[in-house]
Amino acid sequence: MAWLQSLDNDDQPLRKHLHERCKSPRLGLVFESLWHFFLEQDRSTELIAHNLPVRNARGRTLGEFDILYHDHTLQQRFHLELAVKFFLATRPGDIPLSAWLGPNSADRLDRKLERLQTHQLPLANSPEGALAMSNVGIEHCKAQLRVAGVLFYPQGKRATSACLNNDHPKGTWFSVQQFTTQKTEKEQATWRLLEKPHWLSADYQQTQGIEKALALATKRPQMLINQKLERCFVVPEHWPLIPNTD
Repeated sequence: MAWLQSLDNDDQPLRKHLHERCKSPRLGLVFESLWHFFLEQDRSTELIAHNLPVRNARGRTLGEFDILYHDHTLQQRFHLELAVKFFLATRPGDIPLSAWLGPNSADRLDRKLERLQTHQLPLANSPEGALAMSNVGIEHCKAQLRVAGVLFYPQGKRATSACLNNDHPKGTWFSVQQFTTQKTEKEQATWRLLEKPHWLSADYQQTQGIEKALALATKRPQMLINQKLERCFVVPEHWPLIPNTD
């Protein structure tokens, strides 16, 4: 905890790490790079490899290991798969995972979890995966999955899905009309535009005003943040933007 507090006071080591090693603005790669930093800095862990490709005999890429690391405390090596996602519930009530969509309406929570569980996590059990691990000195490892992000609820109404952790980070989403009619101008002014790729940021000072956010939100969903670091999405009137088909 003392080390984390010192990093809050002086975050230059983390900023330097991101500047030197994270050349992509993609949220998933930024999220992975943050994990690389902390696994390297934590004395109890050793980062062995990351983004390690798994290929078959013909050279075709079958996938990759997000992270392979050693936990000195547990004396165990791990294959860690990572995902960071922001999903909006299409309606309140008890809903299936397929009713959680990404802001662009194309991503679906059920599809993402299925991909992670049926393709990414079992990689270590395949002959090709075992060969890739042996090349970095690993014979056996234990699989781990870390899915992070925020789930957004329609106007704050309750929505549940059976397998979700009740303690997940939560937000609210509104259409542009709902946001402007349900919130006073003073309330609206407390929210600022948090542009991608800064969705992982909690720096309120690096945001832009609500006027730009609402103008952009008439065309595509926009994430907002306030001084309490609460988040919400404002979306076009007819969101989802494309049919949610199987």
